[in-house]
Amino acid sequence: MGLFGQQDGMATVGQLVEAGVSRSMIDRKARSAEWERVASGVVGIGGMDWTWRRRARRALLVGGPEACLAGPASCRLSGLDGYDADERLLVTAPRGVEVVAAVGAIAIRSMRLTLRECAVVEGLQCVIRPVALIQVAAVDGRDAAGRALDSMLRRGDSPEWIRSVAERWKGRGVAGPPAVLSLLDQRVDGRLPRSWFQRLAKRALQARGFRMVDEHPVHAPDGRLVAELDLAIPELQIGVECQSWRWHATPTARAADAARKRRLRLLGWELVEVWWRDLRRLDEVMAELLWFIDRRSP
Repeated sequence: MGLFGQQDGMATVGQLVEAGVSRSMIDRKARSAEWERVASGVVGIGGMDWTWRRRARRALLVGGPEACLAGPASCRLSGLDGYDADERLLVTAPRGVEVVAAVGAIAIRSMRLTLRECAVVEGLQCVIRPVALIQVAAVDGRDAAGRALDSMLRRGDSPEWIRSVAERWKGRGVAGPPAVLSLLDQRVDGRLPRSWFQRLAKRALQARGFRMVDEHPVHAPDGRLVAELDLAIPELQIGVECQSWRWHATPTARAADAARKRRLRLLGWELVEVWWRDLRRLDEVMAELLWFIDRRSP
């Protein structure tokens, strides 16, 4: 049946009746185990595995036509970092709509969610990514929200879109928006702590013995300043730069950043780029830096 094919092997009794299936037929198929009653008012094909996706579909069918996956479940559906194997199922609905929780799911009532902030991803209705980010910031804390935000920015989500949603959600009793706005400020215009670069420089010195210079200016032959690198090994023309999403927020900014990198490379510089997501990945950044050092060392 088409309904089952579209809904991971499940349908509500109301949907089946509307499609022309009689209640007596539903009872008969349930008794024969061809179908099974998977929740109150929901039946499904018997014997199917209960994957995360299928449990998510059941939660939406039980929750009602306007139910949305929320928080960690929406992050998993959108493929955000840190949530690829998260098993939690939170469901919500636009304000004013009651949502019922299925077995294994948690229903949360929202006083701010609007219908425009719900979307269909991979065939399942969920809250849009900025709303999911606000929710996980409240539930899982700042570090988890930071990883999820990095993956959103990396995939091209507009910082201004995220900021506008967080600003609208600000208010008494809503814990997530301040954390999201603070994380955005760091990643869009902020810089990594100087102590992070000092640790990187110290480890590079210990590993290869090269001097690393803070805030090293690079000039073109005509004397024009091309860039000021966060860290540099001038004799090898290797630089380390803290990247900001400010340079990637618009096509114009991305084009300007690309032109700047081209000018540096035409002058003979190799660049190691560092993002906020690299704050806890010092070893990986160090490995890239040492690869450049070994390639350029006499």
